[in-house]
Amino acid sequence: MRKRKKTWITSAHQGFVDENLHSNTLAAYELAAKKGADMIETDARMTKDGVLIVNHDEDVKGYDEFGNEVKFVISETDYSVIRSISLLKERVEENRIPTLKEALNLAYFRGMCINIDLKEGIKNAEEIAKLVVGMGMRGRCVYATNGAGAEAINLILSIDPQARFIDTKQNYTKEALKTVKDYPAKCYVYTGDFSDENIEEIRSSGCMLAAISLNEENAKEAFRHHPDMAEYPHTSDFEEIEAEVIK
Repeated sequence: MRKRKKTWITSAHQGFVDENLHSNTLAAYELAAKKGADMIETDARMTKDGVLIVNHDEDVKGYDEFGNEVKFVISETDYSVIRSISLLKERVEENRIPTLKEALNLAYFRGMCINIDLKEGIKNAEEIAKLVVGMGMRGRCVYATNGAGAEAINLILSIDPQARFIDTKQNYTKEALKTVKDYPAKCYVYTGDFSDENIEEIRSSGCMLAAISLNEENAKEAFRHHPDMAEYPHTSDFEEIEAEVIK
């Protein structure tokens, strides 16, 4: 009898954190890699001077070199300013906001995929896709299109033909994706609702299934549906959870 083994993509949402470490940092991604994540999830935004960085919100809240609390709108601020901010008071270097290029570099050398949430929709999608390809990550990137739909997907595919995509079931219906060639092999629908009815709706779209926000309490229910991707918040120890699932 063959041993059970993991056949899904394990994605660490904003990496994995321990004490005094902020999520969506290179150190958090590194921890996720060491724990065996197949993919890191991150967020892309562009600074005033055209640098793609990773940050969930449209503004940055943190501390300057003197420990004072500061807040900057990313689109109105140069990267040199954002680069100097510490997301926590301690461990300034480990808790700084990295560029998307740095995140891609880490994923490349750790053998991981990367899920890039296009926080600004189609606006900077072309620049992001070109950076992904230029960093040798063709075919190792899943783009969260955030409602930008088939237009964004087809734009990115013209640059990165091996790209994959993820969004909600409302945005990834058969009708919405009808202009995307072979979309079932390219698109994931994500959900935290693991009811039979909801999963059947997702499967009927033809898209792959991404179970998100997994923890010790809901993982068993999620894996009952055999997800193609399992995503865990940066506070969930996916290594322990999945060892128990496989067991």
